[in-house]
Amino acid sequence: MNISEASKPTDQSQAVGSSELEGQIGEVIRRDVATVRKPQAEGGSEVGVGSANALLRQIAGTTFKEIDRLIDELQAMRDLLQGEGQRVQREIVKYAQLSQAAMKSTKVIAEGMTQLQSAETATHKDW
Repeated sequence: MNISEASKPTDQSQAVGSSELEGQIGEVIRRDVATVRKPQAEGGSEVGVGSANALLRQIAGTTFKEIDRLIDELQAMRDLLQGEGQRVQREIVKYAQLSQAAMKSTKVIAEGMTQLQSAETATHKDW
């Protein structure tokens, strides 16, 4: 899974969630404003305060849920990145081992070629 692919749906759902939240806030505010504009009987201010408290609870609840969701996503991303970091470290170790083996093989081949050339030179001198 590509990291950028994983973030695309989140961005879209975040945009949709923000739009919904803004819509809900706007609706509650319109209701509260309409309630405030109507003549209220004594004790009506308590209704407005109750609505405001309900709005704050709703906003806070949605905000906390969003924060919890983001924390979960960040933790999952951290786990993914840590796993990828460990995988890259293993690959680097394998590459270093392969590189050392290739260097040893090259050295053996070079030494063998040198010995062949020495033997060939000695054979040509004998003629």
